[in-house]
Amino acid sequence: MIEWMQTHRRWLVITIWVATIAFIGAGFVGWGQFKLGQKSSVVAEVKDTPVTIKDVQNTYQKIYQFYNEQMGGKLDEATAKKMGLQNIALQQAIQDAILRQYAKDLGLFVTDDDVAKKILEIFGSKQKYQIYLRNMGMKPKDFEENLKKQILITKLFKVLNIKPSKTLLLSTASALFNADNVEMKILKKENVKVSLSQEEIKNFWEKHKNQFLTAKKYKIEFANIPLETNATINELKTFYNANKLSYKNSKGEILSFEKALEKVKKDYAAENLKKKAIFTYKKLKANKENFKIITIKDVNNYIPADKMKILISNGILKPFIYKNSYITAKLLEQIKPKPLAFEKAKAYVVDELLNIKGNEALKTLSKKEYKIFKGKETGFITKYDINKFKNLSPRITAQFLQQLFISQNPNYYMLLPENNPKISILYRIKEQKLLDTKEYEKNKKIVYTNIQSTLKEELLQNLLTNLEQTYKIKQYIKLK
Repeated sequence: MIEWMQTHRRWLVITIWVATIAFIGAGFVGWGQFKLGQKSSVVAEVKDTPVTIKDVQNTYQKIYQFYNEQMGGKLDEATAKKMGLQNIALQQAIQDAILRQYAKDLGLFVTDDDVAKKILEIFGSKQKYQIYLRNMGMKPKDFEENLKKQILITKLFKVLNIKPSKTLLLSTASALFNADNVEMKILKKENVKVSLSQEEIKNFWEKHKNQFLTAKKYKIEFANIPLETNATINELKTFYNANKLSYKNSKGEILSFEKALEKVKKDYAAENLKKKAIFTYKKLKANKENFKIITIKDVNNYIPADKMKILISNGILKPFIYKNSYITAKLLEQIKPKPLAFEKAKAYVVDELLNIKGNEALKTLSKKEYKIFKGKETGFITKYDINKFKNLSPRITAQFLQQLFISQNPNYYMLLPENNPKISILYRIKEQKLLDTKEYEKNKKIVYTNIQSTLKEELLQNLLTNLEQTYKIKQYIKLK
């Protein structure tokens, strides 16, 4: 998440600046110690513009809500602190003040009419606005003061609005929607014949025997207590009546005793055998009794995968129910993998060697054929035309098109997928269009918006860098 923050921070700043409502009244966050002699509510000043605790807390709330949504509602204050959200909030609140100061220096200001219009735009009516304030326990003065600050920044953004030039639009579109008519032919590795001698196989195994290992194994002491009971029907009925709400069907209806009987027996046994399971666990842990010793792999029929991880990590498992038994186990030894004997490794060696020689043969054939091959023409395609290649998977097609439109070779070959080739695509670019006008017209609005957003972001960052050096900025708070 921290890496994501660093990558997308500039975009995040824009996102939070253009938020419509800044919620006030968040719980106080420990912002550190103030320098003496300053007003307790002011944490920084940018020329004549103060930054207050409320400014920082409001910004913090917006950033917190943003990341909480990104993390599926799982963000808490401790994690937020580790992520440095307090410091980000303080710095962004100061940047907000820089922009407000610059707006004022440009002669921009916010009227009461601006505020009234914005409130009507947000809430629809004065009555709804008042209900909102009552529900939030907020004073109109606090909400409107914060809203004024946002409106002022919005006005500044409108002044700074940049429209991309026609030349920039066309040059960007040309890079995005240039089109090629490609002649191509596909060679499949499965059709390339390779052979192996016994000597080759043996020599390969000798050189790479540490790649062909036995599975990692674990020697464990294992105890299980089957969930069996000799309870009478009356005893089971009494247990059922006491726990009736636990026995429901998919519709939420309580099952009858007869329909729930098998589960009742299991639950009754589990309840009555719990003490025995704990007692067995304690004896196992203290080495007071000898239990069954078995050797198992990571994936086995005795212990499920999640419990195996705990056993390997902790060395012992507390009792749990699995396959109608209480299970407990203790790790005695981890048996490290060792090279397989040749006969046991042979099948794996053959597969690996065939794959390696197949790759080499496919590459050799591609080098021989790419200059002289005769294939089929695709017609004009762009890097986005993944669906036009019916004989290739979307993943392979995407890799091919991506490489094709950045390649400096008009006639060559590509081994795909790159990590373990299955095919080779021989290609020859027959014709080129600098701009596929149909594709551009379909995506013109998206291109315009993306360029404008990029220009605005660059302008804003450059402006902030310049203003941070121009304005006198005082900070009266030191974060912990």
